Amino acid sequence: MFLLLAVQACDGPLLKIWHNVDLSEEFTAEKTDEIRTFEDYQALEARLFAQLESEVYAQVGTGSAYQLVRYSKGSISDPQDDKPNWNRSFELTQTSPVGGVLLLHGMSDSPYSLRSLARSLHARGYWVLGLRMPGHGTAPAGLLHVRVADMIAATRLGMAHLHDRLGDKPVHMVGYSTGAALAL
Repeated sequence: MFLLLAVQACDGPLLKIWHNVDLSEEFTAEKTDEIRTFEDYQALEARLFAQLESEVYAQVGTGSAYQLVRYSKGSISDPQDDKPNWNRSFELTQTSPVGGVLLLHGMSDSPYSLRSLARSLHARGYWVLGLRMPGHGTAPAGLLHVRVADMIAATRLGMAHLHDRLGDKPVHMVGYSTGAALAL
């Protein structure tokens, strides 16, 4: 009887494609030999989001029955409709910056949560880089394989980019939750 109850308790709703998809175009620490610049990181990220489009979005229905489904193209929760798509890494540049800021989001989040802070810092003259951590901002399945080494490598890449762009101007890191730990 107990075994039957245990099996029934595990018989919840079926997982959706975004829970199981394997997005191979994600950045990892092992890719630092080929992904050396923020431009390389963004190119890889573009391939990753194209893979998300073909392997998840293309498999999910559209229309009124899907209006709240994040992976339904055109739904009210589809981040692709935002310009820019704040789930991706973003850069707010300046012609004469007072300094730079690398923004690091928390676990299971994306740069989206830092957009207001980014706009505020940018309005005050800062060159702002909102970095999407590996495994984040795409599908929940992306978090299955992300390691701290991957996030550290991405953070180093973001800081190197800001230092290259800003020379001797001050560069700051701002993060919360996991982002704060990475900043330290």
